[in-house]
Amino acid sequence: MKRIIALVVGFSSLAGGAAWAAEPVKEVRIGYQAASTMVLLAKAKGYYDEEFAKDGVKVKYSLFLAGPPMIEALAGGRLDLVHTGDMPPVSGRAAGIDLKVVANAGLDPAHNAVLVAPDSAIKTPRDLKGKKIALPVGSSAHHFLYLLLAKNGLKPGDVHLVNLPGPDLANALENKNVDAVAVWEPFTANIEFSGKGKVLADSTNVKRAVNVYLARNEFGKENPQLVERFLKATKRAIDFIKKNPKEAQQAIAAENKFPLPVVAKITKRYNWSLAITDKDVKALEQVKDFLRESKVLKKEFEITELFDASYLKRSGLK
Repeated sequence: MKRIIALVVGFSSLAGGAAWAAEPVKEVRIGYQAASTMVLLAKAKGYYDEEFAKDGVKVKYSLFLAGPPMIEALAGGRLDLVHTGDMPPVSGRAAGIDLKVVANAGLDPAHNAVLVAPDSAIKTPRDLKGKKIALPVGSSAHHFLYLLLAKNGLKPGDVHLVNLPGPDLANALENKNVDAVAVWEPFTANIEFSGKGKVLADSTNVKRAVNVYLARNEFGKENPQLVERFLKATKRAIDFIKKNPKEAQQAIAAENKFPLPVVAKITKRYNWSLAITDKDVKALEQVKDFLRESKVLKKEFEITELFDASYLKRSGLK
């Protein structure tokens, strides 16, 4: 009976102080998206499978369109490790979801952008006033747009937001359903490559667009060695792309189905360090400020509670 119950709760200790021991983990569930460049590379090269096999653990990969549904899957115990932008983990933690940022997932200064049609009359961010802008609500692009508007003397109420997933933005722009879109890479580069849009402004000097690796905290506490294996495999991918950029770009493009020139463009800009810096902590604090000002921060918390660098330290990675 104990075995059946333990399996149902996903190999976790039972609530209510039960003393039964958790079943050994047989499978690690990794969530990723088209922007999860190093996860895609490590997946393609078999690094995760090789690392986790050392503990007799298999890997299950799940593809998502954006970060918010990945956080929901973490909360429901359907994922263990994920890559997202900076907004989803802050929103999730404020909603009471027990998750931790365990490493930086790469920094690209121009990761977020607002794009308009090639023939658009919109020439500066100030021209966005009164315009219809599509973006994935609750994403890093949402926060970037907020900062961009503020930098140009505009308020959130000065524009009309349309909630659309990343893959739908190019067509919405091309069909003139919206005046502009806000999104992240590789969608930005792909919209440019397709000729459906051009960048009006990107996050350079506007927002520190931090990407992060997250662990479901219960999973991490019960299986710290598996979080460390995830980070080690990811570091193998980072080392590979530095030594073999063209081969790595081809492998990533084969995984995310984006054109090779798009992948090549964005991977050249990244700082791939896994280290969590004070600037990263401040960047997520800024995200929390945005959620508070937007009156959607469900619960206050210290931003430092969101981070756990112990896995990186034990692994000797940076």
